[in-house]
Amino acid sequence: LVDSQGIMIITTGDMAEAVIREAGLPQERLILEPCRRNTAPAVALSTLYVMKHLGPETVMVVLPADHYIEPPEDFLDSLEKACQLAQEGWLVTLGIKPTRPDTGYGYMEAGDDLRPQGKRVIRFTEKPSLEKAQEFLDQGNFYWNSGIFLWRADTLWRELKTHLPQVAMPLEDLMESSWEEVGLRVKGLYPHFPNISIDYAVMEKSSRVAMVPATFNWCDVGSWAALWSILDKDSQGNVLKGESQALDSKESLIWSQGIPVKVLGVEDLVVVATPQGVLVCHREKSQEVKKLLED
Repeated sequence: LVDSQGIMIITTGDMAEAVIREAGLPQERLILEPCRRNTAPAVALSTLYVMKHLGPETVMVVLPADHYIEPPEDFLDSLEKACQLAQEGWLVTLGIKPTRPDTGYGYMEAGDDLRPQGKRVIRFTEKPSLEKAQEFLDQGNFYWNSGIFLWRADTLWRELKTHLPQVAMPLEDLMESSWEEVGLRVKGLYPHFPNISIDYAVMEKSSRVAMVPATFNWCDVGSWAALWSILDKDSQGNVLKGESQALDSKESLIWSQGIPVKVLGVEDLVVVATPQGVLVCHREKSQEVKKLLED
């Protein structure tokens, strides 16, 4: 979340100390969730803050923390275009033109043009099959959903009351309370909020969603393969971190934390070794690591 004073970070209370240390932000630039409830309650709580402190017509920019974006000037240009649409009452997301049939991203179908350089979003599709992703790529009017959103605070608040009243209405009762009282009251409310993303809760249901095609380079660093794609590599395309060594190997990520790792004659692997455990998988399968944790 960005306001007139700069960046604000929304995180859980148990992460506050680490965020303050790593981001170099004072405590007052943090909005703390009592527990994890996905992005919709977090965005709703942040919107309450903006409504109270900055006014209902303020344009919010909500950005995930794990994205790689460059160059910054192109990113700012896309935000400026999106901000103009947001001021007209649209819920705006930045769309990424697909470069491959990726099954790890959500897709948006773009419709009619909107000024300046925006498009109405017809529908969302969450993480399609490979066949469907290839179909979207071939059609040419589908974009990856970056998860970067812009909207006026009052625009989103109306949508929250329509599509997620079980979160918006209890928070609206706190609109006249001090922020300190909000923090105390939210501790009791938050555990009862649904665990749901802002995409599912609002964006996929609203008729006021627009998209601005991004002109910057973007990567959602949500997998080891994505991390490999953005880090510096040796002459064989390997990313080596920590006490790691690769011989006669290529296009692999070897990440060691406190445990020496040596690989020989491998290709397209992810090897991660920590005191908590060791992961070995094909780089193309790194999106599926969560399956290992389901047991």
